[in-house]
Amino acid sequence: MDELSNKVAIVTGSTKGIGKSIAEVFSQKGANVVVTSRNLSLAKEIVKNLNSYGTDPIAIKTDVTLDDDISNLIQTTKDHYGKIDILINNAGYPLTSEYWDSSFTDIGLEGYKNVIDTDLLGSIRCCKAVIPIMKKANSGNIINISSTPAIAGHDKGAPYTVAKAGLLGLTKHLALEYGKYNIRTNCLALGNIKSSTTFEHFDSKTQQKLANEASLKRWGDTNDVANTCSLIVSDNFSFVNGQTIVIDGGNVLL
Repeated sequence: MDELSNKVAIVTGSTKGIGKSIAEVFSQKGANVVVTSRNLSLAKEIVKNLNSYGTDPIAIKTDVTLDDDISNLIQTTKDHYGKIDILINNAGYPLTSEYWDSSFTDIGLEGYKNVIDTDLLGSIRCCKAVIPIMKKANSGNIINISSTPAIAGHDKGAPYTVAKAGLLGLTKHLALEYGKYNIRTNCLALGNIKSSTTFEHFDSKTQQKLANEASLKRWGDTNDVANTCSLIVSDNFSFVNGQTIVIDGGNVLL
């Protein structure tokens, strides 16, 4: 029997990179995946591919910075499936040189607001909308996608570090407040994962330097993240709640 058979999983930002891999792995394991993107045509293309797994995926246009989009996402999903079992908060602000390579003081407040509105507030919006449904069902799983700078700090990309650090606090709060309703909330802190948007941002010399940061001396694959996600939301991990799990090949050691 598939580990996630008949589970309903919303994966935000799931048309490329890590989100796409999560959607694929979840579908392979029997979940009905809701593919979301600001680009509906791209989301529909992913759904076409997921159909081959014999599940019932759907595509919903979603911008996580818009309250109305989140309301539509949750209501449409509930209307279609009758439930929501899993929420993966993966949508994030694109990695840009303007925000990554500039110093803390050179980035205007608008830059911080842009990243926080997507990475942190976008996740908060989704959680606020889905928790009442999970609470009523007395069951649910939420995973927030953070990054290792939120734990260890970094001298680049200040807006991303600040936003991703907020997800660690959000995870702990939700785990403590809603654990009694059998809603588990966990967080993944990602290191250097070879998604196109991240990997291709750097030149080859920097790519190798970043690979060597990990004790495994390589970049992680998007499926490394997807497979971990699928394990955490399965019943095999039913006593894991409120944790931040580092996926970075052995760089940040807790």
